Amino acid sequence: MSNKKIKVKEARFTLEPDGFSIHTFELSRQLTKREYHAVKDTLYRQSEYDDKGLMYKDRNSGKHICTLYSEYGIRIELAHKSHDDTDSCFVRMLVNPRKLIEPGASYLGILPPVKESVSRVAEAFAELFHGTALESDINAYKLRRMDLCANVRCDNGKLFREMVRALRKLPTPPKYERRFYKHKDKKKTNRYNKHYLRFHCGTHELVIYDKTYQMRENGLAVAYEKLPEGVLRFEIHCEREYLRRIEKESGKPGTRELLWQLIQGSEERLISHFSRCFPDASFVRKEELDAFIKTSRYREVTKEAMLELAKRLQRIQSVDKALKEMKKDGYHTDELLDKFAKLKISPIPLRKNFCAKWMPGPVELLKGISDGSIEVEYIKIKYK
Repeated sequence: MSNKKIKVKEARFTLEPDGFSIHTFELSRQLTKREYHAVKDTLYRQSEYDDKGLMYKDRNSGKHICTLYSEYGIRIELAHKSHDDTDSCFVRMLVNPRKLIEPGASYLGILPPVKESVSRVAEAFAELFHGTALESDINAYKLRRMDLCANVRCDNGKLFREMVRALRKLPTPPKYERRFYKHKDKKKTNRYNKHYLRFHCGTHELVIYDKTYQMRENGLAVAYEKLPEGVLRFEIHCEREYLRRIEKESGKPGTRELLWQLIQGSEERLISHFSRCFPDASFVRKEELDAFIKTSRYREVTKEAMLELAKRLQRIQSVDKALKEMKKDGYHTDELLDKFAKLKISPIPLRKNFCAKWMPGPVELLKGISDGSIEVEYIKIKYK
């Protein structure tokens, strides 16, 4: 007979060394019609003689796309619109600042949150476009979009996968709309959306996704890189209107100064936005979840609805769908999620017989790794 050996171990969730910072940002600059054609013609000529580059016109948008500088983390778009005899011409650049200053850097890393990073980005940008048809002073461009982000590492693959499974069921926050990744391959779409959450709200988006899955799926890992067990990326995609408000509050700083302000404020903004949209609550196993509900001081009819929601979320893939089903079945679901929030537990149960009794929710996770790390006890069983 085999002997069963039970060990109590700890898994850790920690903030990656780059901390809270920025990732991708988009620059925009208005051009005259003459400048637009000069830039476009130059980029097409360069692309003809550079086998690393590519320049083409997108059929759907009509924009000219240039990936000539993709090695440096930059993708260029040229847009030309005519309306009532008026021409509007723009050059836009999607920039990965970490790749700009370190072309061989991993796609896992983000821009180090120190002031020197902004100087390095501006200097690398100036050097890259010096003597070209494109303006080389980063301050000559406006920030059109900015991604604030943080990477959270888990050192245990089993716990990380369960975290991703639980997170994808999160409810859509009020005033937000859930948006899904789309691809012509339906299987790829379904696989990706199991690792990806995106909530849109006019001026910005909240995003949580499995960064290690994205890198493997898109072939972004560099040759020397050994990927960790799992890394969750939390992001806020700040769009132009959001950035315009910050500019106004700050006295309209230059692009370099605005970049530094956003880096400095990334931790506070990430924690603040996610805290307003999701409760500071933990994921627990179904048996613990039921016990919390049954011993609460809520009315019996409320407890019944809470138990039913937890039960349905064992099979249904989102809180939104489960609540919709329950409402059709005659349950009173208004403010039901608030009841769970007051108990500091999520209605989303961990898998039955899961090796850990609890896992941190998204807000608990961000706050915890901001202060240091979060340890989660789990049981490991070995048979000899």
